Amino acid sequence: MTYTTQANKSYVLIALSLNFAPPEQIFRGTQVSEQSLSECESIDIQDAIKIVHNVNRCSNTANWAALLGNHLGVASHGPVGYATVSAPSVGKALSTFVEWYQVRIDCYTSNITEEDKQFEIVIAGTTGDAEYDTFFFEAFMRAFEILIALLTGNTPVEKTGLEFKTEALNRKSLMVAEYQSTLSFGKDENKLIIPKTLWYTPSPLYDRESHELNLRKCRQLFDERSAHGRIDMLVRGILRQHFEAALESESAELFPPQLKDICVQLHLTERTLIRQLKKYDTAYRKVLEDERKAFAKRLLQDARYTVFRISDILGYKEPANFCRAFKQWYSLSPSAYRRSPSAYRRSPTQNAP
Repeated sequence: MTYTTQANKSYVLIALSLNFAPPEQIFRGTQVSEQSLSECESIDIQDAIKIVHNVNRCSNTANWAALLGNHLGVASHGPVGYATVSAPSVGKALSTFVEWYQVRIDCYTSNITEEDKQFEIVIAGTTGDAEYDTFFFEAFMRAFEILIALLTGNTPVEKTGLEFKTEALNRKSLMVAEYQSTLSFGKDENKLIIPKTLWYTPSPLYDRESHELNLRKCRQLFDERSAHGRIDMLVRGILRQHFEAALESESAELFPPQLKDICVQLHLTERTLIRQLKKYDTAYRKVLEDERKAFAKRLLQDARYTVFRISDILGYKEPANFCRAFKQWYSLSPSAYRRSPSAYRRSPTQNAP
């Protein structure tokens, strides 16, 4: 089984339009050309990495990643962008983008954690190429700053924080001038820090129908890519399909597929699957927990589902086990979460019919 990481071509086209370097220099040593871009939707990640290396060497500015991020508007991300901009709050917009951007470029993992006064989004590259991963995070985060300004109507000057693994060396002054966040360099992780007051800010662009329509499109793209995609995405897709089916089932025994069951579906041995997942710094239990966390929040937003029913859908033998897990994830019981004002929560009139 072959897993091919891809990058959507739109980002290469934007880079070309910004004239960072002549096309022949940008494409040197790759299988990509202006002609081939007109005939495909995505390029191989190895070609994308080579393009980044080429631009780093030939660009007329050392800060080109941030400048590219300035031009990554909603339309350049397809349904991911439209789902993001129509989300109900800043936090939901950012988390939507982080989760579903994988359908555009599946070269990273992410983790969102809640601290006392802030949320932290850690982005870790999976290409094994530090130069590309540095570029990716810098462009990604500049696009995030612009998104936050779009959703709030204000440029978030020093309200957010960015921690970069790179020391940036001769680029620090350029980056400080370009980004609106407070910047730190030479850190252990690439991280965006957002205060809770900003995270929970409602978006004036919220459109429930557009948000849900484009999320469905994202799920469709995810399923299509999973057929030939990364192993962690394949496992995630299998679990998502199970939980979606469980929503329609009346059975009380809805246990999710175990590692051995997924191996049968993917025609892999358990040892091979474990090794393949480890390449993306994950494991079956972590993917399962991530999907349970996401579905738990989603279902608690809908009054049709009782806590007992959600526990069944997610495959817990006892509701108490689900409640205990949810409290570990979010420091609230499911019932308390339902009662709390939250960026993720819809009002009763906004529940799907």
